[in-house]
Amino acid sequence: MPTHKNGLALGFTNARFNLPINKTTNPYAGFAERLQEACDAADIPEGRARSNALASRFGVSTEAVRQWLHGRAVPEVSRLLELAEELECSLDWLLLGRLPSSGQVREPGGAYKTLSAQERAVVSAMRKLNARRRGGLVQLLSDI
Repeated sequence: MPTHKNGLALGFTNARFNLPINKTTNPYAGFAERLQEACDAADIPEGRARSNALASRFGVSTEAVRQWLHGRAVPEVSRLLELAEELECSLDWLLLGRLPSSGQVREPGGAYKTLSAQERAVVSAMRKLNARRRGGLVQLLSDI
């Protein structure tokens, strides 16, 4: 087994470049585990129902959600913020695994929860729209 100049074993190597390969490292695995945990805490059903619920809620494809849930991708920053707010967890915890100073994962009273039922329904319906239609809705509402 190859060793580094400091004598530590490198494990697998890439034969072409003689570089170590760590087959178990997945940079998104921790995010996926925390997302699953946050969904469990929010009582979002598991399996396809979870993928469908998140896709519908955040206006993305079910394939994108599956990528997040299986640690193959991380959502864009704006989606991460929405996820953390909606799932009532710290963005630092969701993305990086760091607990907030309170030591609690869940953050009670997210901004979305302070909306009335009617306001939540409007926000929920708006998130199902594509970008063009969202822009049109915002324009319509600002003209009132």
